[in-house]
Amino acid sequence: MGATTTDRGEVSIGERLAPIAERLSGRTAIVEGKARESYGQLDAAATAIAHRIQAAHGARPGLVGLLFQNKIPAIEAIFGATRCGRAYVPLDAGDPDERLRLIVQDSEPIALLTEGSLLERAHALAPPGCTVIVIERLERKALASPLPDVDADMLANLYYTSGSTGAPKGVSQTHRNVLFFADAYASTLRIGETDRLSLLYTLSFSASMMDVFSGLLNGATLCAYDVRRDGIAPLAEWLDRERITVLHAVPTVFRGLFSALAPERKLEHLRAIDLGGETVFDSDVELFRRHTLESCILVNHLAATEANVIAQHVIEHASPRGAGGILPVGRSPQGLSVRVVREDGSEAQADEVGALVVSSAHVSPGYWRRPELNTAAFSTEPGEPGATRYLTGDLGRVDHEGNLHFLGRKGSRVKIRGQSIDLSEVEAALAACPGVVRSAVLASSEDPQAEPDKLVAYLVVDQDTQRNALVIRRHAAKRLPSYMLPSAFVFLDALPLTATGKIDRNALAVIGKPPADRLRVFDPPRDDIERAVAGMYEQLLRQAPVGRDDDFFLLGGDSLSVVDLQMRVLEQFGVSLSTFYDDATVAGIAASIRSHRAAPRGLAPSMPVLFPVREGGNAPPMFLVHGRLGQAFVSPHFLDLLGDDLPVWAFQARGLDGLHEPHSTIEAMAADYVGEMRQRRPKGPYFIAALCAGALIANVMARMLRAAGESVLPVLLFDPPERRLRADITEESLLVRIKARQAEGRFLTPIEDPTYAVAAVRTAMAFELAIWKHEPKAYDGPVYMLSSHQRMTSADSPYLKRIFTGNVERFEVGTTHSEALDPRNPAFADHLSRCLALILGSLREPSAPEDARSEVARVERRRSRAAPFAGVERRRDGAPPVGTSQ
Repeated sequence: MGATTTDRGEVSIGERLAPIAERLSGRTAIVEGKARESYGQLDAAATAIAHRIQAAHGARPGLVGLLFQNKIPAIEAIFGATRCGRAYVPLDAGDPDERLRLIVQDSEPIALLTEGSLLERAHALAPPGCTVIVIERLERKALASPLPDVDADMLANLYYTSGSTGAPKGVSQTHRNVLFFADAYASTLRIGETDRLSLLYTLSFSASMMDVFSGLLNGATLCAYDVRRDGIAPLAEWLDRERITVLHAVPTVFRGLFSALAPERKLEHLRAIDLGGETVFDSDVELFRRHTLESCILVNHLAATEANVIAQHVIEHASPRGAGGILPVGRSPQGLSVRVVREDGSEAQADEVGALVVSSAHVSPGYWRRPELNTAAFSTEPGEPGATRYLTGDLGRVDHEGNLHFLGRKGSRVKIRGQSIDLSEVEAALAACPGVVRSAVLASSEDPQAEPDKLVAYLVVDQDTQRNALVIRRHAAKRLPSYMLPSAFVFLDALPLTATGKIDRNALAVIGKPPADRLRVFDPPRDDIERAVAGMYEQLLRQAPVGRDDDFFLLGGDSLSVVDLQMRVLEQFGVSLSTFYDDATVAGIAASIRSHRAAPRGLAPSMPVLFPVREGGNAPPMFLVHGRLGQAFVSPHFLDLLGDDLPVWAFQARGLDGLHEPHSTIEAMAADYVGEMRQRRPKGPYFIAALCAGALIANVMARMLRAAGESVLPVLLFDPPERRLRADITEESLLVRIKARQAEGRFLTPIEDPTYAVAAVRTAMAFELAIWKHEPKAYDGPVYMLSSHQRMTSADSPYLKRIFTGNVERFEVGTTHSEALDPRNPAFADHLSRCLALILGSLREPSAPEDARSEVARVERRRSRAAPFAGVERRRDGAPPVGTSQ
């Protein structure tokens, strides 16, 4: 059985998760693609994040921003922030930077949690004094220092919604309230440990709280799916594959999914469907009955960011059939009440339309730093100590059976496809566009009987500005997320006004929007690609004819149909276009397709297996072997530590250029690399260094060179693995890691091109498989290792001792793998300098220790000239290694 709304005591979100994670430690908590995270792993990650925030800021109060694309690390960050008593502020990575800056400037977070692929963007958004933390680099282990006690009435989160002042406003919520609404939601849907819940929403959308907290705080499994990226078409197969039992969606997604199912198809795993954010019709109920088992229930859910469960209405297969109208939103949970009031504040009669007022001790404490909005929306509830009255801004009525009916928004606030939008914010963004004098925005629909599904902008521009909808829309896209962009523009000489000087929106509604043909100058497609793209527009948007200058969004396209367009482009042309918002005209899309197809399919001439990093110097060159991702990046910091006399060459794996097949064995890689190396340097001595798993390749290379009678200097290894590596590697996880490296500037292949992305993943996967099936043989030559504490603690493992059986000297240079590869770390710099001195000193006679000491001193002097490293504290914050890359 699921949770109930009964009082569970004065507990915080973290206190609710901890015993569940302990009891269900090995059970899967979150699924995202092929990635899985257990409750134990989630709890450990949350604890590590909490300790990291606490270590950086101590008792200093403040909010924590979250900037993520992937949902597993984002959820880890949610629980980590709340565990140390910091309210989190989710930022949607799909929103434009200008909107995110407004949120960051308003909330002023003391820390910004992110993932490696978004590090550069996070640094650009972070205000002064804000610590940027990449959470996947944190060490997950128990720490002795205690975390602060978290009171149930402390703020848990701040969700920004569209604001009536033209800027987004932050809605705050406490731990107590989050848990109250999570329990109310779970109670109606009977969520328990055997359930698998969908997570379709972006985590910046407050509705996602119901999935995250109602699911994970009741022991269920949360399964993430990205509707914006993957579209509705594959959703049915995903629901079956993941055995989803509880589906939470907006009605638009539900209709798109269920309407496309074959007549006899039933989604047999579903036992509950929750719909919210838009009006639900009796026709939706018929779809539900047709494609689910009789045991399944449908719930119509009314919510707001200020109160996540206002009312719920449960429909069963056996429930009486409606009359073809709108489904009620039902009744409120215990602990919350809704009244319908007249303009004078008196209570409306049954079936009388009025304003909806919510009363509860669990509504939002208020808007962040908006006292004027708090005064207008919140007040104390007379006669109910501790309760707050919240004026929702919605209209509704209560029928004679006591069921609440939602009748839409008052004023400027509307919902489009489940997204709450304040028209004033859209108008403010349009007014900021060059040349726009005045703007007004209305929500509309082609069908007068249907709910609004698009925005129409009415604009007055100055005499020097061309009336060009495309130009204005592109300017607005820099400030607004895609769902808030108008899909039609009407240019007027002046906006109609009321007698009081306000915009006459009724008059604008009469004007409507002009027919599409009046907005367009038809220029036919000019080649086969443009004709194919125009055909896609015609089929998806039911518009004909479509010309080369017609814009997908101005013809009625939206964020859901754009996914269908992307899939069609990929299927027909083999081109993956990540975004269409910069130029969504037929000509613009065709140009992007041509550009991608004309790009070279590989870079073999400029991507050799062995390339020079620095050719000058008199010492034997260092030949650096890459790690698991197949590419070795060498930063200027690392080169400074090596001094001026040491040439450096780096290997990258065969296959990254997309023209060659990756090697399938470690022996084949080593033979290829030795051949390339001997072409550059026909005779030894040879100086081999290797990153991480590249130690296996270095082992074989050194043995091959010795077998050929060549002299090999002591091998230098950077944090080699202490055991055979075999994580549950998938292509998706490899691509995530590669993108993270590229975002940090440490993976130089242009993986924005799908051809290179595929090649990079194939090459990395081939190396993983080669590592797993490799049976290493012993190399008895001298070896120096710079290792992390993580790997040093496993030094008793026979793995390395079997591979390197000669004189091995191992130095601890950092706590984590990242720190052990960071040349800004003084321990790394110190031990690297000593190892280089000993390796290069081995070129002299062994009986000349004074020469070796002189070499050490010489290298120490050379290192001391690298001033940036002398006074740097040892880093433990997971900062990216900038010296070397796997």
